[in-house]
Amino acid sequence: MKRLLPMLLGLASTTFISLALCGAAHATDEKLAAALPEAVRTAGKLNVTISLAYPPMEYNDAGSTELKGFDIDLAKAIAERLGLAAEFQNVEFPQLIPQVITGRSDLILTAFSDKVERQTQLDFIDYFQTGNVLYSTVDRQSEIKTETDLCGKTVAVATGTSWVTWTEELGKAKCAEDKLITVIQIPTQAEHIMQIRQGRAQASVIGLEGLLDLMKQEPGKFYQIGDVGDVNHYGIAFAKANGQLRDAVLAALDTMKADGTYTQILDRYGLKQAGVKEFKVNGTTK
Repeated sequence: MKRLLPMLLGLASTTFISLALCGAAHATDEKLAAALPEAVRTAGKLNVTISLAYPPMEYNDAGSTELKGFDIDLAKAIAERLGLAAEFQNVEFPQLIPQVITGRSDLILTAFSDKVERQTQLDFIDYFQTGNVLYSTVDRQSEIKTETDLCGKTVAVATGTSWVTWTEELGKAKCAEDKLITVIQIPTQAEHIMQIRQGRAQASVIGLEGLLDLMKQEPGKFYQIGDVGDVNHYGIAFAKANGQLRDAVLAALDTMKADGTYTQILDRYGLKQAGVKEFKVNGTTK
């Protein structure tokens, strides 16, 4: 998971937000609904734990409690396919795993990385490809075309995140010892962009989905430098004992991919590049 607490805006203690499903495009799949654990089917709701805010995955607009984002829409579509209503529980990031393994929530769906060490407690359905990307403002595109062009320059990185080490290691791999990348740690993306525009930094690092969202919101102003690095997957996470629900959700996702619903939700947020070809259980090996 690349985002840490400094990247999360507006985190709160556990908050319960119930969202009714309306304007449904696809009716309940009765066969899938029948495969649900009896307790979930009887309750008629899918308890989904999230951690705000990380646009375009899960967020709400200033002054609003309405949840938005790819993860939100995907969770609602999964619940709908299973004949359930999605109920969202917002917790601080460190509380995600305890929330699920203690049974207070059915699953985690919130830009949460599938990692081998997490698989000792959880099962994942990998549903979204992410990774690290360097980017800058388009006025620097002729000057900085590849990662090597950043040697001797400054990159603004979110404070306390794994992007710090990743950028430093990239500099060691790409640059001469006397011309390494200088990493400055600054909390927010808005501040990173300001540093670039003011010339104090020449680039920044963000998750793939963050850059895709930024380029969707401000077309023609930013560009990606080099390839996606440290490719990994976000996974929908379940307690190990909740295999029946995991399998029902996986089956729902497969039908959503087959009928185009999954791609439609990706396209809604400009995230088609991050879609997976196949939903895998515990697909990561690192």
